[in-house]
Amino acid sequence: MRFFELSFGLFALALAAAAALGADETIKAKWNMRDHIDRADVSVFVHRGAGDLAPENALPSLVFTWGLQGCNGVPEVDIRTTKDGVLAMFHDGNFRRILPDAPEEIRNKRLEDLTWDEAQKLDIGAFRGEEFRGQKIVSLPEICRALRDDPHRKVLIDVKSVDFGQLARQTEGLHDRVILATGRYQDVVDWKKAAPDSEGLFWMGLGAGEEVVGPIIEQLKKDKFVGVDRMQIHVHFNEDGTTRPSEKFLVETLDYIHENYPAIEVQLMPWNLHEAETIDHYKRLADLGAAGFGTDRPDICFEAMRKYYEETEKPQ
Repeated sequence: MRFFELSFGLFALALAAAAALGADETIKAKWNMRDHIDRADVSVFVHRGAGDLAPENALPSLVFTWGLQGCNGVPEVDIRTTKDGVLAMFHDGNFRRILPDAPEEIRNKRLEDLTWDEAQKLDIGAFRGEEFRGQKIVSLPEICRALRDDPHRKVLIDVKSVDFGQLARQTEGLHDRVILATGRYQDVVDWKKAAPDSEGLFWMGLGAGEEVVGPIIEQLKKDKFVGVDRMQIHVHFNEDGTTRPSEKFLVETLDYIHENYPAIEVQLMPWNLHEAETIDHYKRLADLGAAGFGTDRPDICFEAMRKYYEETEKPQ
């Protein structure tokens, strides 16, 4: 499979974005991943399978991410339930984006409106280019078989429309390699009841500021982060180089969690940068106290970590 490379134009965009980073370089967390985590163990959770580098939620995309070297690459899959009860990976609430040339009736349907046999007739790769034509929607049992092919593989399952009992049964024997991702805290609690040996990741933000993320963090503190093994905060980079939530908020939040709940892995994810992502974005997030990352550009994230760990000067 041939994966996308940055064109000259996209490279120029990336350089412009890097130049725009106007962050206060004096803001750094007390905790730094280089002092606590080997580079090979840094979690990089790759959005929708392989991020922007391949068709989302396709099996070859998962294999691509599992094959990346340098950090611990974990592909994310979005799980929905077909009309006849098959758990399968698909992100969107309808097919409009993935099937731009399909009849309007099909484009407005949800995966939940189709049987598994009907869903298998759809091509989910062609919208990303002719080289990806023919990719099909993949069932959860197929994902589980791929996990069993290599004991080092893990998968992040973002639940869209799923019965947790069914999910637990179909991933039995793999719970220690399945991480449930959700933006609903109750989902984490319910999943841990169904699969106590599995992990729960609670994501938040979608680029929102501390006025949204702050109250969520305060409630988690009151709940003592019960059931949360990992967290992921989405970070929007503004045109002037500042972030939303602010760097000050992120540092204070991550320092608190590292100090009081050291077993929880807190990830940061650049939100909606895509082609404009740069190595400097990830290095900056690392300095803010990230213990891992979510990403749409695993190639850039992995390279950023290589350079970050090669730096000889440690944060004070």
